[in-house]
Amino acid sequence: MTLRERIADWISGGEIKAERRNIKLLSIALDAAWASNKERQTRLDRIATQATPSANATVRRMARIARGEE
Repeated sequence: MTLRERIADWISGGEIKAERRNIKLLSIALDAAWASNKERQTRLDRIATQATPSANATVRRMARIARGEE
């Protein structure tokens, strides 16, 4: 934080520093959500690939749900 930013933060009563903290926390939350969504999609893709021509009805139904067709 530069001297100018510290002075501005002091004048604003600490709002600039608080806003930076909020932005950083939001960024961390978005990164976690993205990683979680990617992991979930990977698992759904693995389920969807289990539907082979010889698979039973339950497996085919689960694969259809994983692909979002139901």
